[in-house]
Amino acid sequence: MFTKKRTWLGLGFILVTFYFLFRNIDKDKLFAAFAQFNKYWLLPALAIYLLGYVVRGYRWVLLLSPVKKCTFKSLFPTLMIGFMANNVLPARAGEFVRAHLNGKKEGISRSASFATIVLERLFDGLTMIVLLWVALGAGHLAVRKETMPSGIQHAIDWSPYLFGTAFLVLFILLLFKEMAVASLTFFIRLAPRRFHSPLEQLAHTFIDGLQILQSARESILVLLASLAAWTCEFTSYYFLAVGMGMAPSPLNLWSAALLMAVVNLGILIPNAPGGIGLFEFIGVALLLPFGIAKEMAVGYMFLVHFMVLIPITLIGFYYSTRDHLHLDKLEAE
Repeated sequence: MFTKKRTWLGLGFILVTFYFLFRNIDKDKLFAAFAQFNKYWLLPALAIYLLGYVVRGYRWVLLLSPVKKCTFKSLFPTLMIGFMANNVLPARAGEFVRAHLNGKKEGISRSASFATIVLERLFDGLTMIVLLWVALGAGHLAVRKETMPSGIQHAIDWSPYLFGTAFLVLFILLLFKEMAVASLTFFIRLAPRRFHSPLEQLAHTFIDGLQILQSARESILVLLASLAAWTCEFTSYYFLAVGMGMAPSPLNLWSAALLMAVVNLGILIPNAPGGIGLFEFIGVALLLPFGIAKEMAVGYMFLVHFMVLIPITLIGFYYSTRDHLHLDKLEAE
């Protein structure tokens, strides 16, 4: 992989963000911030964080139910392999790995599987926007939006339009399926003839994967599952903040929700595998207006990212090794 241009681009991106993170920082204060962390808070933080992935497993069962009745036991390993691949491959390639692997494993269309993953991401985005605005409106935060960096303010302002438009497009595709496929077919005909049939089939099966949106009850259940999963995640952020001595003041539980929403919306843009560098950079930029010292903010964000990346990556590697799945082969497929 080190011979690939994208790998070097990713490493370059990490080095640039790390330069700005560690510029003008007191190394002794940084080590002191790590030293004061109460390691016992890591256990409840990790437990509730992993619980969020159990919830995500059941949510995927719901999303796939119109396509095929799958079991949690069958889907959970594939889910974890996909998240592991997201952490080690660039451009969120794990989403494609998961759709491909699930298609092979369950005997269903890969594009239908991918459609459910697209819906996952949209429900995630909607959930984070809800949490973000609740935190800003009723979270009794120590800072206001106007005091945050301009880039974060723009992300907060524009993210509802981004995810709202995406949901609208998917609803239109689903409600006017035949018209949508006919429109897509017009462009498909511009491709070489041998691609016409598979591309048309892909368009049909992708839209089939969106069927859960036709049921208000099922859609609400997916939204509630998304809220539960992300509540587990920002609660784990809060527990680590308590361990660092940053909570309950100046950070409260809603501050942790705001931080989680902002960094996860921020790393949607193309960046290094696992969001390394950008995750920390955005988090530190948000924490500084709370009056938290840069050394403390950097130490905390690295600790949070360690918890976010390492356990999920190890679990994903365990399942891929158990099932004799090689990541480079999956990526090539």
